Amino acid sequence: MNLQALVDQFNTTYKVPTSETPVLPDDASMDRIYSLIHEELMELCDAMDNKDLVGMADALADILYVTAQQARVIGLPVDALLAEVQRSNMSKLGSDGEPIFREDGKVLKGPNYSPPDIKGVLEGSVNV
Repeated sequence: MNLQALVDQFNTTYKVPTSETPVLPDDASMDRIYSLIHEELMELCDAMDNKDLVGMADALADILYVTAQQARVIGLPVDALLAEVQRSNMSKLGSDGEPIFREDGKVLKGPNYSPPDIKGVLEGSVNV
């Protein structure tokens, strides 16, 4: 099962109201989204502080899951968005086909970089 199907199953099973199309959430929903993701992020920070690899793995998985689950609540097409971001990320290679790294290891954008068309995904005009 892909990530979107997993969180859709959760939302259906637990009767979490979701939107069929992308919608900007109201203030209370935004607060809930922030709170849920922040809670998981704090668990990651605690695990990192304690040098707890199992705790880090759990927190990172929870961050990924909760983020995807909340994205589905507001009608975002998780798998399509991830595919478009992946397409964009893979366009960052240098002209020699090799990655370009900043001193701290972050991948930099190469000459053929193409930003993700998030608006196109939300409008359904990007086929991923």
